[in-house]
Amino acid sequence: MSALVFCLWAGLVHAQEDTPVDFEADSVTVNNQDGNMIATGNVTIIQNGDVLRADQVIYNPSTETARASGNVTLTTIDNIVHSADEMTLDENFTHAIAKPLLTKLSDGTRFSANSGNHTQNKRTVFDRSVFSPCKCDYDDGESPIWDLRASKSIHDVETHLITHQNVTMRIFGLPIFYLPALVHPDETIKRQSGFLTPNVAYSNDRGMTVTTPYYQVLGPTRDVEFQPTNFQFRGQGLKTIYRQKWDNSELTATVYSANLETFKKRREQVAATDTRFSTKLGTGWNLDMRLFRTSQDTFLRRYRYAADDRLDSYIVAEKITDNRYYRVKASDIQGLREADTPDSEPSLLPHIYFEKVVDGPFANQTIRQELTAQSLQNDEGHDMVRWTGLLGTRLQHKMDGHVLIATGDLLGTYHDIQSNPSGSGETQELGQGQVIMTGEWQYPLGITYGNQKTASAIITPKIKVTGIEGSDRTEDIPNRDAADFRLDEANMFLANRFQGRDFILPGSHVAAGVSGITESSFLGDVSGFIGLSYRTSGTPAESISTESRDSYSDYVTSLSARTPFDLTVSWSARADRKSFELNESRANAVYDNNGTFVEVSHTQVAESYFTNSAQDREEVSINVTQNLGRGLSLTAEQVWNLSEGQSKKDQSILLLGWSGGFQDCVNLSLEYKRDPYADRDIQKVSELQLRISFKYLGSISQ
Repeated sequence: MSALVFCLWAGLVHAQEDTPVDFEADSVTVNNQDGNMIATGNVTIIQNGDVLRADQVIYNPSTETARASGNVTLTTIDNIVHSADEMTLDENFTHAIAKPLLTKLSDGTRFSANSGNHTQNKRTVFDRSVFSPCKCDYDDGESPIWDLRASKSIHDVETHLITHQNVTMRIFGLPIFYLPALVHPDETIKRQSGFLTPNVAYSNDRGMTVTTPYYQVLGPTRDVEFQPTNFQFRGQGLKTIYRQKWDNSELTATVYSANLETFKKRREQVAATDTRFSTKLGTGWNLDMRLFRTSQDTFLRRYRYAADDRLDSYIVAEKITDNRYYRVKASDIQGLREADTPDSEPSLLPHIYFEKVVDGPFANQTIRQELTAQSLQNDEGHDMVRWTGLLGTRLQHKMDGHVLIATGDLLGTYHDIQSNPSGSGETQELGQGQVIMTGEWQYPLGITYGNQKTASAIITPKIKVTGIEGSDRTEDIPNRDAADFRLDEANMFLANRFQGRDFILPGSHVAAGVSGITESSFLGDVSGFIGLSYRTSGTPAESISTESRDSYSDYVTSLSARTPFDLTVSWSARADRKSFELNESRANAVYDNNGTFVEVSHTQVAESYFTNSAQDREEVSINVTQNLGRGLSLTAEQVWNLSEGQSKKDQSILLLGWSGGFQDCVNLSLEYKRDPYADRDIQKVSELQLRISFKYLGSISQ
């Protein structure tokens, strides 16, 4: 027997010495009449990484061909499995012809054909083929959701492309469309040049909208996509996206050019760009740039190119070392709303910031240096330049569980105010200086409670005294960086709670509060805070809030809990010190369990608190997502405007999604969206969109 096996092996490798064939079988016999060698029982032939298995293989030495039969499988080195009742192999087992042929790619994608022709490491040709990436139980009689039926299909393993000729697409067995040819990548390819699936949509404003994207690979790290669109009633547009990566840099440039109807003309040549670039420079510098500009105010939003109503262009350079931080920023904003004017499109040219923190001469002491320079233009009519310098120290000491913290800052600021609509309107140069001192005490207390002492909590009372001495320029310097002031548990304990450098109010105040956190098997993780501050000296900040006329602040409180019942709740509020009426509150509750997600949010801000507020503001939103099983999900979102006692629906979204389908080969979504926002030629939106995405073939939206 060993001699026969040797002769068979020698015959198989004779044709091509550099690609030997490994062979195993339960038994081998030789037909004395024709010289054929017959291997039977668990036949395994391995050639150049491909593995052939069969019940029987008959090898003809004169023609150097073999015929395999009985449970034939050919598994390639790429984990592609070809199965057939019978398979003929020649060219040293690198070429095979099978009838019929069933092929499964590595991700489960399936070909079936009347016959097939396979060439090792090159291609497989399927005659009268059926192709589908759907994962279903064919052996149990299950049919794919969709398939492609072609007179011929070719899977090129060198280019990783699949080509179908005279192809018909069937969905649930029904023929949907026919194409003379269709080319798409297999599961291994990530990027391939060619046309993408067209997008089709309809609206009463734009009419039938057809986009036919084309994608072009320019190199291993470069590509470009062209998206020409025809708007039936309004004109044509082209969106071009160019992308490139380097070792330490990345560029994405999007250019919009169109001839469309606008609120100015029936047809207007319009253009826009959104270009982003980031890179690493020198020793530790990170550079981030964005150019976002448009030649016309509404076409990006009206034609669904972009939703932004303020375009922010900027360049930012940052560097961080062990004890230093550098930041340089220049920016310019283009406003697209009807109320925007050139005086409400601020430019920051530039903002330079430097901070250095080093250890001081005493234990647990740090010394901080800060330098800032900025030029602000067109900020609601304000133009000014500001220079700031700060030298500060922080000293911390622990004693018997008590934590004592002391800080001291010397702050100097110089303003060159070139335009101030809220002031005299004259050019002013103002300097100011302050000394800011704080003293803080904390005492964290750890306790355990419960019958078995299994629950624990940490309660921390905290008191901070702050004094600011120096010039008061709040009536002369435009307040541009503290206009969005909010009193909460974070800034209650800041030395300058209004933050920024424009609004610094001399005086002194005391802030006190108690925070706590606990963990228990019943309540879960719970944290909370309550605090109050008192102005001991100085004038109130009347230009920011009406409440600050009182020496006492609102009560500031918060509570959050992550319960063991898949429910997370949070609440924060400011309550009037005397009446406990809420001047501001934010509440949020999230339930997430086994495919059910529910989020409810409520926000309320009282008119009386903010001097620049025109009315009370109140809003409620609810978001519900339910997994219906087998890839189906339903999402509903609604926002209500409850300001001034009204109950008005704002944005509404209803989405039914089918992700992957039952067989992981199709995505489907049906979305209804209502948006009441309108601006010039931008209409209120109520639209219904159907989107279907087929695996490997892209998406079609209607």
